[in-house]
Amino acid sequence: MQANYLKKIIFFLTFFLTSLQLAKSQSDATTLRRADSLYKFANFFSAEPIFEQNLQNLKNPSSNFFLKLASIKEKKGDFLKTLYYLNKAYEQKPSQKVLLKLNEIGTSHELKGYELNDFNFLILFYKQYSGFLVALLMVLGIYIFVILFTKKYKRQYIPLNQKIFLWVYLLGIGLLLNLPDKYHQGIINRDGVYLRSEPSAGAEIAESIDKGHRLNVIGGNDIWKRVIWNDKFLYIKESDIWLVE
Repeated sequence: MQANYLKKIIFFLTFFLTSLQLAKSQSDATTLRRADSLYKFANFFSAEPIFEQNLQNLKNPSSNFFLKLASIKEKKGDFLKTLYYLNKAYEQKPSQKVLLKLNEIGTSHELKGYELNDFNFLILFYKQYSGFLVALLMVLGIYIFVILFTKKYKRQYIPLNQKIFLWVYLLGIGLLLNLPDKYHQGIINRDGVYLRSEPSAGAEIAESIDKGHRLNVIGGNDIWKRVIWNDKFLYIKESDIWLVE
């Protein structure tokens, strides 16, 4: 009897919570449609708070969503948030058009990190075709492994350089697969930010830079991030940089 009563309570609680979640999702969709309508009719400043409110609720905002926010911030003259949302849009859907826009704004404000160099185009290529590249390399790796295993099974001689090539290849695959977790870009969010030689508030100050500059972030922890600036590995407080993830 008690077991049946408990099952009914669990059922009604589950139903109630599910209904709340569906109602919230429908409410978010309604407000987002309203924001889109306001944006379409150039009522940008009314659309802005609705977009930003939805940003807190959406799990995976689209590239177009961030582009609209970037456009609004640009019209308000907020170049810092414009750069941030353009970077978020680029992260969701890499495109050369967004890359050129980032370079245009970065150049006009004399900011580093937005240059149209080989590295940024390489990152663009990787983001666009990473799935295909990883699949291709995995197939090639399996092919190489099968050949070496067959030689080993038949007790054929395997040259040392082939063994070394396999290990280097596997290491490269591992680095490629882990790159999205270790590598990010970040935007300095205030003026007078210190870059230090070590991850410590007492470490030597190597550079002082202002807001808007974009840095490559490679690893770090919750408090300090390891960044590349002027071809050097330095450290910055996490609170001083907006990570683009």
